[in-house]
Amino acid sequence: MKLLFLLFTIIFTPIFGLTGLDVMTKVQQESQKKSTRIAIVDMKIYDQEGRERKRYFNYWTKFSKQGENSLIKFFRPKNVKGTSLLTRSKKGQDSKSQWIYLPAFKSVKQLSSSDKNKSFMGSDFTYSDIAGRKLNQDSHKLIKETEMYYFIESQPKDLEIAVYSKIRYVISRKLNVVIKAIFYDLEGQKLKTLENSQVSKISDVNVVMGSVMENHQTLGKTLLNVQSMKVGEKINDDLLSIKGLKTL
Repeated sequence: MKLLFLLFTIIFTPIFGLTGLDVMTKVQQESQKKSTRIAIVDMKIYDQEGRERKRYFNYWTKFSKQGENSLIKFFRPKNVKGTSLLTRSKKGQDSKSQWIYLPAFKSVKQLSSSDKNKSFMGSDFTYSDIAGRKLNQDSHKLIKETEMYYFIESQPKDLEIAVYSKIRYVISRKLNVVIKAIFYDLEGQKLKTLENSQVSKISDVNVVMGSVMENHQTLGKTLLNVQSMKVGEKINDDLLSIKGLKTL
């Protein structure tokens, strides 16, 4: 009987559990349950002395079978009004493309790989942080799991163009949302920590409504607060284009 029980256990117990890629895929699927998001966001930037700068922007993003397009357009304060960032991701491409529009010069610039690793509007986020990474850009390893969280370590496949040596994620099992991300520099030292402090369910999608990015090396900190969010609303494709980038 013991032998039969052992054989039954071996046959019917799954050999493989979730992989790191499986978990990260679940996070992506949660974010793309509905094809669009429209938000108004305020950004507060603090330096190591605690001095504050404020920025306000509109945000649109749209998912499709062909890829993902998003647009950020600042509307306050006056000195950054109209500054816009377009991010486009096409299926089959290894990375995302970005363009920035500077209204003072009435010019559009496509960001290079090195540009993407620079500070986004003086914040503790880089342009590549704002864009996010495609799943196939990294190798994802499930380090451990608890009743509430998955712990994932992601390492870039192409270290020659990488700005981080690895990112460690804490992911809510219940929500399929990143709760914390720790970024390590190319020397393996802890660089930044992102904490998604507030998550809400809108139109059956779990969305992050508040985030804090803390830079452990510069001692700076940036807070993102979503003032309003619409999920599943129609977005015209013309908006998420170079033409839309330049439109006030």
